[in-house]
Amino acid sequence: MGFNLLSAVAGAAQGAVMGGNPLTVGAGALAGGFGGNTTSTTGGLGNTAQDFINSGYLNATEALNAQQMLFQLQVQAQSQQFDEMTSERSELLREQNALRDVAMEQRKADNAITKEFIKSIT
Repeated sequence: MGFNLLSAVAGAAQGAVMGGNPLTVGAGALAGGFGGNTTSTTGGLGNTAQDFINSGYLNATEALNAQQMLFQLQVQAQSQQFDEMTSERSELLREQNALRDVAMEQRKADNAITKEFIKSIT
């Protein structure tokens, strides 16, 4: 078992991509030179790329979920405002009906008094 220069270069490249600092580059070069092969390096780079794609997809999904939650909160607030407005309007209509009923009873009473007055005059 010897030192494989091509695997060391590939390991260093993988270390640079995965960590980006001299320690990971050196560790990748040593691991690739003494025990690695280009197949595992390629697989590691492929996994890194897939992880990057998955991370982007998950971030986009989280952004969409946050947007959906904000939309739901806005719809809920609008619905609550509508319910409050409808409830207030219903209460105003009930008050108007009650006042109209009282006015009608007052007219009936006035008519009855007027009829009694007319009977007493004639």
